[in-house]
Amino acid sequence: MPISPDFTSIYTQSFDIDYFDCDTNAQLKVVDLCKMIQMASSTHAVLGGISFWDLQEANQSWVVYKFRVEIDRMPKWQERIDITTWIETLDGIRSVRNFEVRCKGELIASASSMWVIMNTVRRRPEMMAIPSEHFTKHEGKTSISGEFTTFDKKPETNHLVTDTVRYSDLDMVNHVTNIKYLEWVINALKANNTAPKSISVIDMHFNKELRFNQQYSIEQSTNQNNHYLISSEEGNLSFQCVIE
Repeated sequence: MPISPDFTSIYTQSFDIDYFDCDTNAQLKVVDLCKMIQMASSTHAVLGGISFWDLQEANQSWVVYKFRVEIDRMPKWQERIDITTWIETLDGIRSVRNFEVRCKGELIASASSMWVIMNTVRRRPEMMAIPSEHFTKHEGKTSISGEFTTFDKKPETNHLVTDTVRYSDLDMVNHVTNIKYLEWVINALKANNTAPKSISVIDMHFNKELRFNQQYSIEQSTNQNNHYLISSEEGNLSFQCVIE
């Protein structure tokens, strides 16, 4: 699609917190906050002509590789949040995009994400096939106070859950997204009565795709009990995250 006349390199989108977005405490669910953050990035990409449909002309798509969210407080039902996003770096194959979440002008959460361009036929990273020079790169304009987590390569783990990828778990790229992985982990913790009462940091990394009907296991690191991993039936690590 052509670049919208409303396109700006720093973009803000507003969301009203709906009943169906909330948990049993009438607060926005962490998973839904992450969805809204990525929805803001998607809308910005549409306005800037580098959206999913634009990239699909070359069999390409954006895929989130790393995603870190730092939360001061969660908004509640009927509150409105404003999510501002901008691109920090974009080198043709990967991009760092940042976010600030405000409620009534107060900064309540920040996030940073690393995206890669994936060929949706070969399922491999590659250089972006469409122009992006019109996006101003705000180098050095970061949003988070921490850094992306460096994970141990092969931690010892305890098993939490085994399940199978359902059709409703898939996105338009025909695989499971980071946000769905996070939802699985939180559901597993709730089922085991080990979920934290509040969450201040989520740091998640995508490693390898899970596809429809694949079996997967959710594990918890024995050395770092807030580190969770999702692996396929074949033993391939698909996702890992830290929840603080």
